[in-house]
Amino acid sequence: MSFPTRCPLLSAPSSPAASHRRRRRTVVGALAVVLGCAISAPAVLAQSAPVLSGKWQLSCSGRKGEVRQISLDIEQQGSALTGSYAGGRRSGQLTGSVQGNQVSFELAGKRRSASFTGTVTGNTLQLHTAKGGVSCTATHQ
Repeated sequence: MSFPTRCPLLSAPSSPAASHRRRRRTVVGALAVVLGCAISAPAVLAQSAPVLSGKWQLSCSGRKGEVRQISLDIEQQGSALTGSYAGGRRSGQLTGSVQGNQVSFELAGKRRSASFTGTVTGNTLQLHTAKGGVSCTATHQ
């Protein structure tokens, strides 16, 4: 009966220098994996959190076919959205949040408010209102 010559159980104990080289390669390999994760993490996080800060032009189609134009000025800090809006004779404050590509915000004026939910795709927001189901599209300016 013959045994393979490379069987670790049957081979002679390795020298301390060889053992040290193996441990060093293992540590270097582990450091390479950690460094690779650290380098790629910001790119992954950037993909999952779109940047919405800036000026947006919101176009909403009403139930009677009219189209309303509303200017949004959004400020984003993490997932929190704040800012202001103006359109026609109405203006007020914007508050909301973004989670991944899902966005929701409220436009609050002196007499009325409107809530929007939707998705972010690049420089476009596809939105609808909670109450009337009005669909809107916003474009980053």
